[in-house]
Amino acid sequence: DNGQTITIGVNQSSGTVTTVAPNDVYKGDQTVTTAIKGVTGGEHFENLVPGTTPVNTTVTDTPGTADTTTVTLTAPSAVNEGGQITYTATLSNKAGTDVTLKLDNGSTITIKAGDTVGTVTVPAPSDDVFIDKSTQTVKITDTAGGNFEKLEVAGNGATTTINDTIDKVDVVLTATTTVGEGGNIVYTASLVDKNGAP
Repeated sequence: DNGQTITIGVNQSSGTVTTVAPNDVYKGDQTVTTAIKGVTGGEHFENLVPGTTPVNTTVTDTPGTADTTTVTLTAPSAVNEGGQITYTATLSNKAGTDVTLKLDNGSTITIKAGDTVGTVTVPAPSDDVFIDKSTQTVKITDTAGGNFEKLEVAGNGATTTINDTIDKVDVVLTATTTVGEGGNIVYTASLVDKNGAP
């Protein structure tokens, strides 16, 4: 059932075929199980029955030849201030066990066993009437899990441009509401945002 064919020649009782042992990216040995899928020929036999018992071969890791799996962090190229940024971590191979990734913004991404992608969503910097467009770069600082022989972080992090939204600032004038003759009228100019807050 591995796609190979064994031919047993005339007047022979056995035949062989050679296949390359698989090389995976995970720690530890793996077991290759193979069984006879079907037989053809041998018409001179009265009753040729294929064996049903599979055979197992243990494939051991070769020391010093760790296969590399990479994880890449991506994010939207731009968002508006006050919005949200979704960071996506992508593995080049499926996780053998849960993978935990720590980001330098304090967030954590988990990629479940058997998956290649995990995400986390964080708030973008809030509205600021003084700051124009800016950029924010987030990197993976630590990896754990996955049962990979070797897990490396690819790239230089994910960079997002934080677009400045136009915030209206009003100048509001107030004055002393009541004053006696000869008294002082105080005029005050105040800067307030769209919600009327200073």
